[in-house]
Amino acid sequence: MELFSIKLPLIKKHDPLLEIIIKSIKDQGKSLVEGDIIVIAEKVIATSQGRVVSLTNVNNVSERAKTLAYKYDMDERYIELILREASMILGGMRHVILAKVNDFLIANAGIDQSNAGAGNVVLLPENLKKVAWKYWKDLREEFGINEFGVIIADSRVQPLRKGTIGIAIATAGFEPVEDLRGQPDLFNRPMEITMRAISDDLASAAQFLLSEADQQTPVVIIRNINVEFTENPQLTPEMEPEECLYMNIFSKYLLKKQEED
Repeated sequence: MELFSIKLPLIKKHDPLLEIIIKSIKDQGKSLVEGDIIVIAEKVIATSQGRVVSLTNVNNVSERAKTLAYKYDMDERYIELILREASMILGGMRHVILAKVNDFLIANAGIDQSNAGAGNVVLLPENLKKVAWKYWKDLREEFGINEFGVIIADSRVQPLRKGTIGIAIATAGFEPVEDLRGQPDLFNRPMEITMRAISDDLASAAQFLLSEADQQTPVVIIRNINVEFTENPQLTPEMEPEECLYMNIFSKYLLKKQEED
């Protein structure tokens, strides 16, 4: 497997990101070839969509936002944006809230203050899946390729682990999950629950090169990778909360804590 990054100019609100990516690839003497997967950091997509918000423009802060801001020692305007973006608030701790957005859990509803400018925040991109498939279609046509994949990537923390890992928040053009259930292990015992998160593994690999800081490399191309390319993926990484190990155990733990208190 080979990975290399693509440097972009500083992306501003409403910039034509796809055009910039294509030009940057060509200007750097590179191309997209059969079997490539391109990984794009979600923040440059969000910025190009104009999803940069000045906190001074956040009005009509709700009472719930004020209460949570006091509880978690955060700016109430920031909390208000989190409430507007999230479908569910699960809890939090000082300076961070865990929210459910677009079928996944994410700190502060994915609203980021880094690389946003003084007093600004960047929201998650809109229509993630639609964007991934549009980029897939347009890049295939531009470079004349068929087997090709797109990942929109972000970083996440894992329970009881320090630091962040990469995660694919939208994909196009390949199977993002490999179902290994029923296949034999080393001792010929059929595996019962194993499913490989292919897209998340690739996003984590790309995290070594993805950078939106002064390196300005928010795009990574992955080459010579064995995945199943398809226009009609059969599996998705998302699952229902009732099927999730962490959600089930945490909910029981919190319920028990409430009963003890």
